[in-house]
Amino acid sequence: MHRHDLVERESANDAQERTAITGRLLRGRVCASYRCFGWLLAATSLAGLVACGVASADGEPGDRTLAARGGSGGALLAPSVAADSPDDSDEPKDYWGDVSFDQRNFEEVRQRVRKAYIDPVHDDVLSYAHAASFAVGSHEKSGKILLPEKFWRARKNDKAEEGGLSGKMRKLHPSDAFVLLDEVEIKDSNEALSDKELRKRRAAQRARSKALMQAWRDTKFSAKDFDRVMAYIKREFKPVDRWTYKKAWVAAAQGYLYALDPHSSLVARAAWEDSTRKTTDASFDGIGAILAKRPSSRYTIVESPIDGQPAVKAGLRAGDQIIKVDGKNTRDESLSKVVSRIRGPRGSTVVLTVRREGLPKPKDIAIQRARIDSKNVQARLIKGASDVGYIKITGFVRTTDRDLDRAYNELVDATESGKLRGLVLDMRNNSGGLLNQGIKVADRFLRGGTIVTVKNRSAREDESYMAHAEDTWDVPMVVLVNDGTASAAEIVASAVQDNRRGLVIGDRTFGKASVQTLYSPILQDDYYIKLTVARYYSPLGRTLQVVGVQPDITVSPDFKGDMPLGFREENLWGHLGALDKPYKSPNQKAAKRAEACAAATGKRAQRHAADPNPAIRFDNQLMLGLDVLECAIGDRLAVRGSGTKDR
Repeated sequence: MHRHDLVERESANDAQERTAITGRLLRGRVCASYRCFGWLLAATSLAGLVACGVASADGEPGDRTLAARGGSGGALLAPSVAADSPDDSDEPKDYWGDVSFDQRNFEEVRQRVRKAYIDPVHDDVLSYAHAASFAVGSHEKSGKILLPEKFWRARKNDKAEEGGLSGKMRKLHPSDAFVLLDEVEIKDSNEALSDKELRKRRAAQRARSKALMQAWRDTKFSAKDFDRVMAYIKREFKPVDRWTYKKAWVAAAQGYLYALDPHSSLVARAAWEDSTRKTTDASFDGIGAILAKRPSSRYTIVESPIDGQPAVKAGLRAGDQIIKVDGKNTRDESLSKVVSRIRGPRGSTVVLTVRREGLPKPKDIAIQRARIDSKNVQARLIKGASDVGYIKITGFVRTTDRDLDRAYNELVDATESGKLRGLVLDMRNNSGGLLNQGIKVADRFLRGGTIVTVKNRSAREDESYMAHAEDTWDVPMVVLVNDGTASAAEIVASAVQDNRRGLVIGDRTFGKASVQTLYSPILQDDYYIKLTVARYYSPLGRTLQVVGVQPDITVSPDFKGDMPLGFREENLWGHLGALDKPYKSPNQKAAKRAEACAAATGKRAQRHAADPNPAIRFDNQLMLGLDVLECAIGDRLAVRGSGTKDR
């Protein structure tokens, strides 16, 4: 068995299959497609399924990965997406179509869990119950869900279930403590929700999930019960569309792993290779705009056109509501559906009808599609800031360190003075990636000290990774983060923060401090078993699990706006618990002085006042970061290095 240790993301397509099944497990509702999630799912566990992931350094199993982030499928799971992104088709690619999988593979998954999972003692009742529930839910046409009888009887008439548990009930045997239930379709709610309402619904779903899991434990669901359910599926469920009995075994394995934590799963090798390729180079044919779906709107919103691309050139503006695409209404359509309608070959034209604040009636905007370059590491000099660079890292794949070196040196070459005065490192919405890549990136900015400590199931295997003075960039820096900053990106942010290398600015990060390993099965090499095998700790010994990295300076993405509610590890069902330890950032005094200095200059407010309704969204966090960085450059508030070595 080969092994690689990873911290990256699961492909959206694999996640969609597991997501659709999880919908039945948690809700007892039927979805018309894999994209039908509903608020109950969005508010709990599905972000971890969509992108909880994996990545390997060389396309083989065994690299350590740290990642977690919502990836596709709904407003709460995917806050924003590039219009015409190639990952957003309504029908997921069937990566498991050519992969053989049966009971032998399922048993190998179980044995790997027993040998390698971070917790040597796990709940076998929940694991088998989830396996059976996922297997039943894998066949959408059957219209069946599996539930504990106790839970079903207690909640079938509950108004909160919206009639979803009112279907016909049957048992495999009269003495069974679980039931098979006919699904009842429930229409998804499209109501706009405030943050207060979302918090309330998330709390309700957490309580429901807790009750469901306890009810499953009370059933004492066993391996024999699981075998009987699988035999029922084989006997009663007929092959249809892409479903065969093999898919039930794949789903059972996914369910067994999902019972452990939201970041353990099966990953088809082809899916992982696609995910890695798209993270490395996500270029696509489109209009060049970031779109979003918010709980407060029934329409897709233009979060921001991309500078220099067709959308902004045609007149699309940040804040526009897209009410029609080529004349067809988009009301209540999912983000992915709207994106798929905007998508098209370069050179062709799409007409967006938008509603814009200040205009008396909707406006038609014709946009000619073009090739939109989107690389994993992107860099530029910031306009209006003398020799200050900006580097955005989207994920940590096998080429990230090399791409970062290239981008940094290109920035230095583009400066007027021959060196960078300062650097903004943007890791917002970076879902993580390879552990070794996170370490290498952090090492480029640190002359010494600890980067991260990884604590495994066995203390004998614990590892500490140290920074090296060679090839260090001493440029003054700030780091931008938000709730989409996860895992490997959190390692970099916490290493910079704990070592007093620079200030961290933005919003509290995602809070995933676990390490997954991809194992290549003995039986075949066309899929991976991804297991949580370790926790990681910051240089000062804190675990970021659930709590995340708290910025040195917290600031809204919108000028004078409220902090967004966000979606983080604590919103995932079954996550590893937090290990509370008091933490005081060593940057507190420096942050206070830098924030006061930035406020005194008033530059951010001046930039916003100069164009209060810009075509391209005003990046409030970046603008504050730039002001703080200028203060740090002048006063050496946030860095220890001399700032004289640029390469």
